[in-house]
Amino acid sequence: MALLTTGLTTGLVLDCGNLETTILPVYTSRPLFPYISSSPLAGRSLTQRLKTLMLEHARYIPPSHLHLSLAPQTAIPPDILRPQLLEDIKTRVLFCSPLLIAKEGSADRVEEYKNFSSATDTYFPIVRPDGTKATLLIPGWIRERTAEVLFEGDEDDEPNLAHCILNTLLKMGPDLRKPLICNILLVGGTSGLPGLQSRLKQELLRIMRDPTKHEQRRYGSLLRLQKAIRFIDNPEESKGAGRIFMSNVRGWIGGSLMGSLKMSSEELTREKYTGHVTDWSIGHWGIPPSIAPTAPITLTSTSTEASSSTSST
Repeated sequence: MALLTTGLTTGLVLDCGNLETTILPVYTSRPLFPYISSSPLAGRSLTQRLKTLMLEHARYIPPSHLHLSLAPQTAIPPDILRPQLLEDIKTRVLFCSPLLIAKEGSADRVEEYKNFSSATDTYFPIVRPDGTKATLLIPGWIRERTAEVLFEGDEDDEPNLAHCILNTLLKMGPDLRKPLICNILLVGGTSGLPGLQSRLKQELLRIMRDPTKHEQRRYGSLLRLQKAIRFIDNPEESKGAGRIFMSNVRGWIGGSLMGSLKMSSEELTREKYTGHVTDWSIGHWGIPPSIAPTAPITLTSTSTEASSSTSST
């Protein structure tokens, strides 16, 4: 349904939500569910990585009359980082770095993140449970590199976003791969992270231009598609027009369009539903098993009127 908002009928829909990321190919308006790919690397993984980095490297500034640069700093108490606060930090200050880090780099990834970061430190005001105000000092490299978790992971059990796309294409026939990879659409709340789409394209190009030995063996048949990679909602190609719809509402808007248009699909009208399905409210869970109906109950107009008069009485 999200693809419907673009006016296209063929494409790869990457839905990066909270619990998981799914890649669904759609061809001529038909979702190809047997070829779907998924990964647990999504919004929840991003939140967990953010919490870990904040507890280890960010600083907590208690209420003080001193300037923030002079006020005493301590480690962040774990009870401060509630889910609502972490979600607020993700939305307000995090972004995805456009700079790639070599996969075979130093064992100390934190030092690499610090060295390859251009973001500035941020003072983030918070309200403590007792109502007093405090401040968190968030290092710039945490803002920029927390999203690296979406591009890490095992290629088999926890594939990253780029590998998910390529795994889906491997399942498709060779004649379908190019039409799909040139129409990639990002939807879902986590997809709205600034810079994510640009970074994902860089990851795909890196795999196709300079693959590892394992990637060469696995994705060798896809390497010639590097020039066809294209994202549908690309700000770089919008010529200043901006996005028409945000990624986290495309599914709802597509559903509204499908509901308003008289499109042929698997649907059940109210007239067909009323009186022709099992009434589970008085089924096996509502009455004793000895007198439970063994077949679907068909409601007639007479029984409906009787039920209405009884309830009104």
